[in-house]
Amino acid sequence: MSTYVLRYFPIKARAEVARLLLLASGDKFTNVIPEWPEEKDNQPLGQLPVLIETLEDGTEFELSDSIAIEKYLARKSNLLVKSGPMDTAREDQLSSQIKDVIDMHIAHMYAPEDSREFIEAQYRSKAEAFVKYHEKILAENGSNGHYFGSKTTYMDIALFAFITGIRQPGENAIEGCADYFSKRNAPGLNKVYETVQTSSIAAPYVATLK
Repeated sequence: MSTYVLRYFPIKARAEVARLLLLASGDKFTNVIPEWPEEKDNQPLGQLPVLIETLEDGTEFELSDSIAIEKYLARKSNLLVKSGPMDTAREDQLSSQIKDVIDMHIAHMYAPEDSREFIEAQYRSKAEAFVKYHEKILAENGSNGHYFGSKTTYMDIALFAFITGIRQPGENAIEGCADYFSKRNAPGLNKVYETVQTSSIAAPYVATLK
């Protein structure tokens, strides 16, 4: 059985899906918070998250980029959509849209004060478009708490982790950043959130939030 090291900052952002999937798998893993920026040059692309898998024979596999890590772990857990190339492409599109919103949120947290108003305006526009489009996709699947079919897949998990993080904003967060994704404004998204939250897949991760 493989063991893992997950390197990331002490915030709920780009590594939460990976953390949830690792907990769900039952595989042994260690969270490591590198000293930053001192350890930046030690990372494959000078960025986080980074996943390091050690196989039983001692071979190491190192992977960078949050979505690449998520999809690798989801594939190993048989959670990627299997209903054809169109749905696979849609899955890629939707998960990238989540990353876009997270990246904007992080940019605001670390931006100079005089540039935050511009980022906030961009965030509002992107968040509104995100909700409108994702609600449409979910309605087309019957508003059943899943993006694809009737079983929990990677995309449902990604959405759950995203909303969990956005509801626990850190320092310098965009004011009202979670309001766009409230039950009133995004009922379909929240049905996915609630479906995953009560699933056996998410149970180990949810237990860490209490």
